[in-house]
Amino acid sequence: MALTDQPQRGETDPLLEQAEKILAQRKMRAFLIDTNLLGEPGWDILVSAFIAHRKGTVCRLADIASELDLSLATTQRWVDLLTAREFLVRREVFFGISEAAESKLTMMFQAQVNVALAEANSARQWDQGVGLRNG
Repeated sequence: MALTDQPQRGETDPLLEQAEKILAQRKMRAFLIDTNLLGEPGWDILVSAFIAHRKGTVCRLADIASELDLSLATTQRWVDLLTAREFLVRREVFFGISEAAESKLTMMFQAQVNVALAEANSARQWDQGVGLRNG
């Protein structure tokens, strides 16, 4: 399976895992630093829409606001702005990530996953080399 392909049932989705990891790190940051200083609601909403897309679900304004600990008004403003800039698309009472934005985030998360895999592979090769010299 290529990284950009949607996984089959039971398979892991490395891009979904990377997006969830990024969003979890951003949420954890809120425990350490006031979100008014470092908050990026537009980015968090966009990543949440990417995650929903990869999971095959839809985004509801109230659910995203609650998940990201944003007011409904703030979430609405950002969704409106992201929709106007064509990063999100409206679907009746739901919204989702646009194809163009999904493609850009896919490339970014794929690059991050590729770097992590290369680093893990390099560390594994280094460990094997050390083991050969010490063994």
